[in-house]
Amino acid sequence: MKSTSIQFLELLHDGFCATDLNGIVLYANPRALELIKLEDYTAITLNFFRDVVKDENLIEEIKSKIAQESSISDIECNLFNRFREYFPVILTANYIRDYDGTPEGYLFLFKEMSAFKEMQVRLVQAQKMESIGLLASGIAHEFNNILSGIMPNAELIKMTTKEKANLARADMIHKASFRAANIVKQLLSFARIHEMDETEALVLNEAVSETLGILDKLFGKEIHLENRIPVDLPAIEANATQLQQVIMNLAINARDALEGSGRIIFSAEVFKNISKDQTLKPGDYIVLKVMDNGHGMTREVMEKIFDPFFTTKEPGKGTGLGLSTVYGIVKSLNGDIRVESEPDKGTRFNVYLPVSHSRLAKKESPDEVTESTSRNVMIIDDDLVVREMAGDLLDFLGHTVVKAETGEEGIELFRTQPSRFDLIIIDLIMPKMNGVTTMERIRAIDEKIKIVITSGVGHTNKKDEMLKKGADAYLQKPYSLDAFRSMFSDLFPE
Repeated sequence: MKSTSIQFLELLHDGFCATDLNGIVLYANPRALELIKLEDYTAITLNFFRDVVKDENLIEEIKSKIAQESSISDIECNLFNRFREYFPVILTANYIRDYDGTPEGYLFLFKEMSAFKEMQVRLVQAQKMESIGLLASGIAHEFNNILSGIMPNAELIKMTTKEKANLARADMIHKASFRAANIVKQLLSFARIHEMDETEALVLNEAVSETLGILDKLFGKEIHLENRIPVDLPAIEANATQLQQVIMNLAINARDALEGSGRIIFSAEVFKNISKDQTLKPGDYIVLKVMDNGHGMTREVMEKIFDPFFTTKEPGKGTGLGLSTVYGIVKSLNGDIRVESEPDKGTRFNVYLPVSHSRLAKKESPDEVTESTSRNVMIIDDDLVVREMAGDLLDFLGHTVVKAETGEEGIELFRTQPSRFDLIIIDLIMPKMNGVTTMERIRAIDEKIKIVITSGVGHTNKKDEMLKKGADAYLQKPYSLDAFRSMFSDLFPE
């Protein structure tokens, strides 16, 4: 019958070994054997120093400290199993002494730390992402203010000029600034500041055609982009901007795999999931397939491609954010993304997107748009370019505009003539007095005045927050004519 002390050691969750002074293992508990990946320590001559510690410097440090202090504790180090694979541990060691105190051997206790190390790595990664999020938030605010001066100007030029060359230039500026705005959204989306945007029923063929039209000019003549998506497919439930990010990132990833020339094919079909596919909810999906005839991937690479910051590109050639962003967007839409590839045989991404049960929104052409009744509007924004540009857009739409640089100035203007204004548009982030405080002070004068909070940071998360605080609507920067039109039609239904 085993003694109580032996029973205790065999139930211990940490590895325990007793050795002679040369390091020959005299006893090892089951957990130690599990970590060393050995079934029976008595079948071989196992030397703890030579076979498990291995590191000569560490061996010397252990022996020296025990000789000086009789014991050592909490040393972080790596030990090795019999297959020469290391595992991180916290190591404690003591002398074994006989009745008169003479050292006869060593006792080693080691706690395996792989799970802790993994958690530590995740914590560091989470802290990095938080830092990226804060940085992205600041960049987005300033960048979107700049874009708020570029995009609307390009729109106004397109709508007011008849000269073909200037029209083409304005169109190029508008498309380039739109892409820049999407890059900011992509970074914010990845950093989890920019939450899931509102979805709508979208036609996949139209979204792919529009995006490939932009990319075709950027990719060059040696890369052929093909849209083979049927026009009669059901609509999908997605957000237009995020869907464009998915299409664009998959196309760019395929382009990089082609290394200068090749073919990228977009196709799609309906997929009905009747509870057979456990990764998808039961229902109807559209499978977007993106295929290229590039160099393909190994299984090891495929297992990592959706990891943040993983990239096979040279330093400076890629961030590793593209496919992880795609993965996050697709999952947030209750879809899934899968990849099939072999070295030298190309790659295919299958993106499963849920079919929409909403009606497609009717798109109005510029000639069909009826302008709303003229309104008196105050804009409160500390950025001169944004203030002037918003004023130009509202003026173009037929509204009367008053501008204020600070919350205090806007409050005073409203206090003197409260009945003059139909709507006040307030920037959320301003020095001295922010948008929420400004709104509260104005509402104290007239609780019924319609107020719109605007910002270049966040979207759905910020929108919900502002509506809860009492705003009538939230407007995301950079501005556009369509956004202003929609805002007025929602706030002042005819």
